[in-house]
Amino acid sequence: PLGWAGHLACQRGETWQWRGLTFRALWPLPGATAQGNNRSCVVRIDDGKHSILLTGDIETPAERAMISRYWQHLTSTLIQVPHHGSNTSSGIALLRSVGGEAALASASRYNAWRMPSTKVIQRYRKQSYQWFDTPHQGQITVVFSPDSWQIHGLRDQVLPRWYHQWFGGKA
Repeated sequence: PLGWAGHLACQRGETWQWRGLTFRALWPLPGATAQGNNRSCVVRIDDGKHSILLTGDIETPAERAMISRYWQHLTSTLIQVPHHGSNTSSGIALLRSVGGEAALASASRYNAWRMPSTKVIQRYRKQSYQWFDTPHQGQITVVFSPDSWQIHGLRDQVLPRWYHQWFGGKA
């Protein structure tokens, strides 16, 4: 918790509505003593047809604990990849419980931790998730409509600068 006056900590059971969307906090448990990444707030946002699971920086122990108690609430169309795609997260049990169509990972390009991990990317792909990450797509925008959703990467839409393009034939 932030400890600010009026601050309400994220905890399992919090639910609110805004502009036709339902927000449901799934983690951490009320009164939880977890520290660090495993205290991250996990929220599922649902419009009645499509949903996205925002996972923060949770790691495998928190994933397992959440699944053991609330697996029926995890199913989502999209998942924000936990902990930037670190090897310490995105266990197969979570991927199966969510059963999503696409995974979105946020990490800086050329980061020192080499996230997202190649193993994690492969794990999502083996579970038939489409993979999107900011190191490759840049800014990622998700557009929802009544019948579908689309993901756009800014880098995919903009022609690379001339000095990033190949000159002559490819070697």
